[in-house]
Amino acid sequence: MQVWLPIIIYGTTVSLGLVLGWYFLSERRPPKAVQAIHFLTGFGGLEVVMLVTRMSRGDAALTQNSTIALVLLGFAVVSGLFAGIMAKPRPEIVGTALAAHAFIGGSAFIALAVWTLNVLP
Repeated sequence: MQVWLPIIIYGTTVSLGLVLGWYFLSERRPPKAVQAIHFLTGFGGLEVVMLVTRMSRGDAALTQNSTIALVLLGFAVVSGLFAGIMAKPRPEIVGTALAAHAFIGGSAFIALAVWTLNVLP
């Protein structure tokens, strides 16, 4: 169960991100609660991934996979913060920043899923 915890957390984060993306594309204001939960599960999930990936020490391929997932997750968090910070002063950049955030976050989730599948016996 410990290995599945990051997948559950980031699955929730990705689902909420898709909801937020739908709100953005329909030009509606998303509920603050959805934004807050997406933010908290993104940051909290990063910590959980760091703790759980310690299990992969010893196997070089698994360690490399978990490192790739952690780096991509870190970039996803930073790009999400960047998109939120840039929303007010430069609204023309927001769409591109959110697209980059979604791409990096999706890639990170896939890397995390591959790591999880390789860790399982």
